Amino acid sequence: MASEADDSPSTSSRQQAVVLVGDVGGTNARLSTWRTDLSSAAASELFAKTYPTSLYSTFEAVMEAFLAEPAVQENPPAAAALAIAGAVDNNRCEMTNVSWLVDGAELTATHGFQVALLNDFEAVGYGIPVLQPEDLITLNDVPVHLKAPKVVMGPGTGLGAAQLMWDTGLEAYKVWPGEGSHATFAPRGWKQKALARHVTTKFGHCEIEQVACGPGLELIYEFLQTDEIANRPHLLSLPPQPVSARAGGRAGAATCCAASGVYIAGGITPKLLPRIKEGSLLEGFLMRNGRQPFHRLLMETPLFVITNGKVGQMGAREVAKRLLPPAA
Repeated sequence: MASEADDSPSTSSRQQAVVLVGDVGGTNARLSTWRTDLSSAAASELFAKTYPTSLYSTFEAVMEAFLAEPAVQENPPAAAALAIAGAVDNNRCEMTNVSWLVDGAELTATHGFQVALLNDFEAVGYGIPVLQPEDLITLNDVPVHLKAPKVVMGPGTGLGAAQLMWDTGLEAYKVWPGEGSHATFAPRGWKQKALARHVTTKFGHCEIEQVACGPGLELIYEFLQTDEIANRPHLLSLPPQPVSARAGGRAGAATCCAASGVYIAGGITPKLLPRIKEGSLLEGFLMRNGRQPFHRLLMETPLFVITNGKVGQMGAREVAKRLLPPAA
């Protein structure tokens, strides 16, 4: 079983708290409050609202508007975690697609409860341990080793990547986001090698993200059009192979021996489920024709596709719960 969380229904005897969860992007800031069960992953949404970023000069203005909502004042949050589409450094984020500087320390001082900022894919990582079996499709059904490393990859607009390591002090997983998607793409077979040459000729370098996320589909389409006309209709009618998940998952499994699983998230992979279920992703991941020791490692590594699109929100909730004062 992939999940390690106790998601049994909450009871009145269990301690509960209200937390604020944010999903802050370049176009919209989505804020919500949740009543959470501190002894499990159970939670119920109390209130949610979306704020177009173009209507607010600062994130603080959004925060004030949300906290002024009657439903929020009735159940005020005791902690907050904001998943932000940008690089977070020292609990601060200078966003690139909107001219906002979000400062967790300043928000904490202003509102009187702890506020943590995390990269949006880091939030996905924190959601992994609380996923339930119904949130996953198992591709490589082998035992999950408790407290062993996990890897999560996510092809979407970009290609997110993170590793989860067990923290004995926290008695929970700590997420370490990475930039492995910018590693050089390692093609397999003549077609992928030709694709790599095409991208390198155009940009001077071919990294994994350039051929493994949303914009990469455009490059793949452009590349396929360079083939002879007679070959194009068949090639262009096929769904793209999930190159990113295969390459990234293999790299992650090898880098940290992800005996607790490789998890594929992101917006693209769930749309390719019919193709994935045919076995293309698993076969690419297992690399049966590779060196035997590496193949054996991959054979023993669980592989999952995440079908729950709210995994990032779940992760931010878990981070917010960690911020709660002891008496909450």
